[in-house]
Amino acid sequence: MTHSTITTSDDALIVPTGERMDRKLASSTPLLLANLVEAFAPLLRNIALAHFLPPEQFGLAISLAVVIGLVEVLSDFGLPIFAVRKPEALPSAGAMATLQSMALIRSAWLALILIVISPLVAHVFAAPSSIWLYALLGPVVLMRGFENLGVKEMVRRYAFTREALVIASSQIVGLAATVAAAMMGAGMAAMIIGMTAAAAVTLLLSHLLSPIPYRLGWQPETAREAAAFGRPLLLNGAAVALTTCDRLLVGAWLGPAALALYNVAYGTATLPRSILARFLTSAFLPLFVEQRDRNKAAGPLLDAWVLCLSAIAFLYGWSLALLGDRALGLVFGSTYQPSRLFMCLAGISVGVKILLLLPSPAAYANGTTRLISWGSILSAISILPAALCLYLGRNLELFIFVAALSEFGALLVLSHLAGRAFAFTPGILAFAVASPFVPVAALGLLAFISPAMPFAEWLAACSAVLVCVLAVYGLVLRRTGAGSILLAQA
Repeated sequence: MTHSTITTSDDALIVPTGERMDRKLASSTPLLLANLVEAFAPLLRNIALAHFLPPEQFGLAISLAVVIGLVEVLSDFGLPIFAVRKPEALPSAGAMATLQSMALIRSAWLALILIVISPLVAHVFAAPSSIWLYALLGPVVLMRGFENLGVKEMVRRYAFTREALVIASSQIVGLAATVAAAMMGAGMAAMIIGMTAAAAVTLLLSHLLSPIPYRLGWQPETAREAAAFGRPLLLNGAAVALTTCDRLLVGAWLGPAALALYNVAYGTATLPRSILARFLTSAFLPLFVEQRDRNKAAGPLLDAWVLCLSAIAFLYGWSLALLGDRALGLVFGSTYQPSRLFMCLAGISVGVKILLLLPSPAAYANGTTRLISWGSILSAISILPAALCLYLGRNLELFIFVAALSEFGALLVLSHLAGRAFAFTPGILAFAVASPFVPVAALGLLAFISPAMPFAEWLAACSAVLVCVLAVYGLVLRRTGAGSILLAQA
């Protein structure tokens, strides 16, 4: 590594000819596959830990992931995304060196903070003998700071394969290391072992697969641009951290065993959503950047985007309502099986979270990250009444019901702001926001009224809802032309 002036030619950033891909959504298929691995690896990890660890140790292992996730989100100012959408006017090699220097500085500060607060975190989770494990989160974050961002920059050129390989490989190795350590009796330390292995693989492959060598440098213009882009995202990170502190609240107020149950029920339900959100943003962001660079009207693409999100939100929520409780009980055991009502409420909550992405790719492409921050702030505020209900009622179903209701209110406000900022068609936007939740809420009401309904009757009710809603979506996609737009990009 060098801290001197960068002399690498921008030609080093050009994707080799053999790797050029058509600028279509289909080119993101390797990334989709990697994101699926990223979704299922934590799920398989949790299944293994649920069987190899007692509930208390399982809950403490999950607390390690909660803590590192919260700290990472709090300090996220979008460096990987800026590497994709940075203005062409910035020299690529010098800009990448600056971004990698900023990433390393960020990671060093995070590592120090995690080490310093480790005694407090151990006290919150009533695990004073595990202070050293919480402190080891610091070195894990520091390792991530040395990642080569050149692989992520290639996404701008619709070259997703290398990024996909980094993601999939790190997840597979991390999963294997975690499971092996748990089988050998490492307890909650198995989580740290898996995190370290995943970070090491990410570090290694990002350097091997990047089209440019890793360099540290400082280009004031790039630093100013990245800071201006990322400052609103710091507020966004604080809001997202507040939104995702549900596990912290459950663990602190109800104990590690309750945290283990909640993580299985709600955490497992949201795992695919997190990966899906990352994939959708990564796949659509280059399309919006291209629209920006060519000064083309973004209205049709915006409508297609929000209808795509809406349909995914409905299918996601419907699937959780139909099979969520039975699937979790079968995979994790009866100890971790939630009620059918809980999974309906989880389906609504996750669907809302999916639709909260509606301004993301357009906002990232145009640098209007303040709108993304507003979405996170609104979502964060919505967790406050739910937290109060959890503290007073100590009931997980009440907690998630109030959270879902509050988040839907936040979604209504965000959709209004997004409609004013971008050229969404008002009628399509209103339909997309409302349509996923009415049918899933109806199923939730049915589950509340008849909690002991036989599964055959429940399946019939869910199937009827699915047929009706898909017919409506098909009609809307055909009449608006959004379906043709999506197919044209496939």
